[in-house]
Amino acid sequence: MEKKGNIKGLIPLFVFLGLYAGAGIFTGSFGNMPLLTAFMITMGVSFCLNKEGKKETLDEKVNIFCKGAGESTLILMVVIFLLAGAFYSVADAMGAVSSTVNLGLSVLPAKMLLPGLFLVGCALSFSMGTSMGTVSALTPVAVGIARETGIALPLVCGVVIGGAMFGDNMSFISDTTIAATRTQEVGMKDKFKVNFA
Repeated sequence: MEKKGNIKGLIPLFVFLGLYAGAGIFTGSFGNMPLLTAFMITMGVSFCLNKEGKKETLDEKVNIFCKGAGESTLILMVVIFLLAGAFYSVADAMGAVSSTVNLGLSVLPAKMLLPGLFLVGCALSFSMGTSMGTVSALTPVAVGIARETGIALPLVCGVVIGGAMFGDNMSFISDTTIAATRTQEVGMKDKFKVNFA
């Protein structure tokens, strides 16, 4: 039996073209609509669609989406990296990163600067799921601490990187954690059981 196509499958394409072209025509410049924003909205619309007479779970929809775009594991990793970057940008823009750093460093005694910096790095990367974002947020603070206290700069930077990597490895929303468990086809809980064993 031959599979019949359905016009509903083109709805995300129409939404993307409508958003991008509509914003370009309305504002007079096609550069005003960020492609990533249009892509995310279109992706959300595609996840709302179901096959005729069948209701899929979100996991099944993500698999269909990734298979339709190419190699499913690779596309899923790309989507995870995009979403992780978007989450970090939003958290940074609303001041969550600098607030967390300032809160952590304001309650630490002077003798606990290095362990405290490590813990702030852990907390920040665990909550945001990005080690590189944490390194970029904390390194200017670490350089300032090294300059004011006389602690060796390589040691302070090593503490920041260590905390960022440790927290990122423990984070449930880390792009690398999600990609690692998906590519190895293991459950997220199994990965964390191994971490804590």
